[in-house]
Amino acid sequence: MNVILRGKTKEIVQAIVQTGYANSQSEAIRLALIDFGNNYLNETEMVNRKLDAIDRDISNGKSRTLNAEQALGRHAKHLK
Repeated sequence: MNVILRGKTKEIVQAIVQTGYANSQSEAIRLALIDFGNNYLNETEMVNRKLDAIDRDISNGKSRTLNAEQALGRHAKHLK
């Protein structure tokens, strides 16, 4: 695969190589992708953060929980 880098992305890859974090631009790109995946795509951690935020909101009174009947409203009759 050939990748053409311009502007900021090119500067970042060159900086990674020049500072010695990677030996080549290809290696720098691989490292950046792994870092992105670890920091931003870890689904379990993202879900846990969101659940913690929801729990905090409920504890602080900013949100409330609903039972099934409240959530369904006029459609609650279909539960029975």
